[in-house]
Amino acid sequence: MVVVAGSAVVVSQASADQKKTPDLKKWYLLVNRNSGKVLDDHGSAKNDGAAMVQWSRNGGADQQWRFVDSGDGYYRLQNRSSGKVLDDLGWSKTAGSALVQWSDLNGTNQQFKLAKSSNGYVRLVNRFSGMAVGVKSAAKANGRKIVQNRDRSGADQQWKLVAVGSVSGGGTPTPSVSGGVASPTPSATRPSSSPSPSSSTPAGGSGGSAKRFMGSDTVLIGGSMSDESAAAAPFDVRYAYVHSQPAPSSDYYTAAKCHDDWSGWWGCWNGSTTAPGTYVTWRDDVVSQATYKGKSRPQKMLWTWYSLRDLGDAAGEGDGPGEVKAINRKDLLTRYLNDYRFFLQKIGKSPDMIDLEPDFWGFARSLGNLHQVSAQVSASNPTDCGSQENSAAGLAQCLISMAHKYAPNAGVGLHLSCFDWQTNLQKCVNDYTDLGAKNADFLVSDESDRDAGWYAQPAHGGSDHFWNDQKAAAALKYWKTMAESAGKPVVLWQVPVGNMAQNNTLNHYKDDKVDWFFGHMDQVANAHIAGLFFGPGQQEQTSAETDGGNLINKTIAYHNSGGTPLK
Repeated sequence: MVVVAGSAVVVSQASADQKKTPDLKKWYLLVNRNSGKVLDDHGSAKNDGAAMVQWSRNGGADQQWRFVDSGDGYYRLQNRSSGKVLDDLGWSKTAGSALVQWSDLNGTNQQFKLAKSSNGYVRLVNRFSGMAVGVKSAAKANGRKIVQNRDRSGADQQWKLVAVGSVSGGGTPTPSVSGGVASPTPSATRPSSSPSPSSSTPAGGSGGSAKRFMGSDTVLIGGSMSDESAAAAPFDVRYAYVHSQPAPSSDYYTAAKCHDDWSGWWGCWNGSTTAPGTYVTWRDDVVSQATYKGKSRPQKMLWTWYSLRDLGDAAGEGDGPGEVKAINRKDLLTRYLNDYRFFLQKIGKSPDMIDLEPDFWGFARSLGNLHQVSAQVSASNPTDCGSQENSAAGLAQCLISMAHKYAPNAGVGLHLSCFDWQTNLQKCVNDYTDLGAKNADFLVSDESDRDAGWYAQPAHGGSDHFWNDQKAAAALKYWKTMAESAGKPVVLWQVPVGNMAQNNTLNHYKDDKVDWFFGHMDQVANAHIAGLFFGPGQQEQTSAETDGGNLINKTIAYHNSGGTPLK
């Protein structure tokens, strides 16, 4: 029985003793009722005693937990990234004491029962202390610590279990190689006009002399950021990931509304009250109404389609070479291409951009000639790709042609995963020729997935990722070479947001990329770079919300200057 008195909620012992039984074969995200954020192994730490925090949901392995039966209705919560379990540090019975991760000793301080709350939420009550898992001070911000406290059934002590896959290999992995953070609250845009994408070859403009890309004749500026930040400067583009295993059946595409147990699939990330695919259409509508200084200024959307990583999991192989094995399975590639078609149909006639599969092309390249890396393309989608070659090269062509068919106003770009560009640039040129880069609308590249100040820390390897003129010149030559070989412009994606005025603490790391790019826009344009899109590649990094306003201020100044013409 629940008794409501004013704003206080008192839960009777009978109600508290009701239990929810988790599926021991599933990985779960634990979503906090108060903040909407999830239980997170901070920084994917692997050590005993590492703090647990709440963080915006990105589906990473550090946010996935499984329940291990300890008997008598108690469970250990094991983190997928570290393999360690949630632990009442030091066998504490003090209210407000920290909960951490620790090697699984099956101690009672590592055991929790699930006490039922309303609307599908549960409280996690520690067997040793009798206290419930919650967020310190009921905070709603990223990075706030997970603590135990007297079980008062507060919203900050209530968690929803969202299944994301099977323990045998399903679920949503961490997008780390290219530095991916998949956001459950997508950042997107839908301009009111619908210009067709064009390459760096002359198109539009007076006398046909001005180069244009996605309706603009100047270098576009954008990134991954909150709605508030996006309205604080005249940003042109916002981006977000689409990153999950494909829907298991076509029923997902035709349902009127999502089901609760479909929430691990990208199409239902917006919840069971919405139609499948709302993740795309909702954000497209939001950014089509973007404003700056109170006036309408529609933005564009770049979607990073990053789902072959998940297909490798579905194959039980994981990422890297496992992804390449997965494309040679008709059953899995059929599901993948069906999902991709549905995604494109949700874009429809919106003038969005699509960034195809960071990392994957690099894994495929490592196996040799891309025409000889097998893929069940024609059999998996005979309707759209029946004439394509059954290879990784054929898959790239299939994805490009499907985008042009189902999202005719969108631009589609192959991601440059040339991990060896500094030593074998010609191989990169040859491989992307084989992939059909000339048939795409642009290329996508990323310089670094994390702030240079983060990499400089001894705990993170102590490596030097700051730029100097020599490093910049080499990178610009690479991008210019790839652009000219394909006849298409390059956009730089997930550029670190770090600010040199920061202090190298959580979300406040130093980096010089923002300052360098905005200070050398002529060199940027000369390298046929058509867009600079800034954003953190991992949850500890600096963002537009934590950089002290540097990115916003420089974007305003760039806009006020009239922008830099494309070349």
